[in-house]
Amino acid sequence: MHRLVARLAAATALSTALFAADAFAQTADQVKTDFARAVYQAAGPRVHNDRPQPLLRAVVVLRVRLDENNRWAAEVFRDNPDQPEMTRLALDSVAQLPAPTHLTPKALQMLRGEGLVEAWLFQNDGRFALKTLAKPQRGA
Repeated sequence: MHRLVARLAAATALSTALFAADAFAQTADQVKTDFARAVYQAAGPRVHNDRPQPLLRAVVVLRVRLDENNRWAAEVFRDNPDQPEMTRLALDSVAQLPAPTHLTPKALQMLRGEGLVEAWLFQNDGRFALKTLAKPQRGA
């Protein structure tokens, strides 16, 4: 329990730092990178930071937005119907993120409007990388 509380506190601190007005990037690519880093921080051991295997177990694509209460919301763009647990894990990794604070007006408008699209790349062991931060796949 203590580890979970510590991890949530760390994720909240990182989210706040990433989305602080002085540190928050203005371009769509930088917003997406900051979002991916926040997911990595919050997801801890579920993240795969090595080069992905040649044939991935599953790929889930979500559109992620902020609602009017600055809570993260995700809709499924692409899932793997035979592996609904992978889709659930991707959705849960977004739902557990703390609300960002101190967003610039430009970033807030982007995240409340079109949002961002991100792909979760799942390994056979169930860990994932986000396409934005993923290393190149290993060869077959």
